[in-house]
Amino acid sequence: MRKNRKGFTLIELVIVIAILGILALYAVPKYQGLIEEARSSEARAQLGTVRSALGIYYAKNHGKYPAVLDGTIFAEGVVPEVEATDTNGNVVRVSIPVVQITLTDSHPFIVLGDSDDKGGWVYGVNTSVLSDGTPAYGKADVRINAKGLDSITGGKYWYQY
Repeated sequence: MRKNRKGFTLIELVIVIAILGILALYAVPKYQGLIEEARSSEARAQLGTVRSALGIYYAKNHGKYPAVLDGTIFAEGVVPEVEATDTNGNVVRVSIPVVQITLTDSHPFIVLGDSDDKGGWVYGVNTSVLSDGTPAYGKADVRINAKGLDSITGGKYWYQY
């Protein structure tokens, strides 16, 4: 007497599920690493975009940087977003408000204390005044506004880029 078998037995299904579970154990950590690597690459690329826009502005405006970092210097009309991690490891993704600071000759670059760790950007410009009374705007710095670690680049802080 022949039985007409349709479908899979319970044993066959358990074996398939076990194999899929073992494969998932290897795939999930690799996938998580890809997400972190993509976040790191995107953040560095967006920082390059912002710095390039500032460089173009500087060249077009006879050696002056903008007093504030806003969407007017970008082709899209908005400040690019950046995704990074704060000190607690939480992902923050914002573009504005940009933290504005004033750079001086004794404070020419953005440092850790200038970041408020809320994501987005920290933009500093030297607003010293020339002898004729016009603003100099000759030095500027922009950084990612996050104090967390970028685990992909060997533990570099986001604001250090």
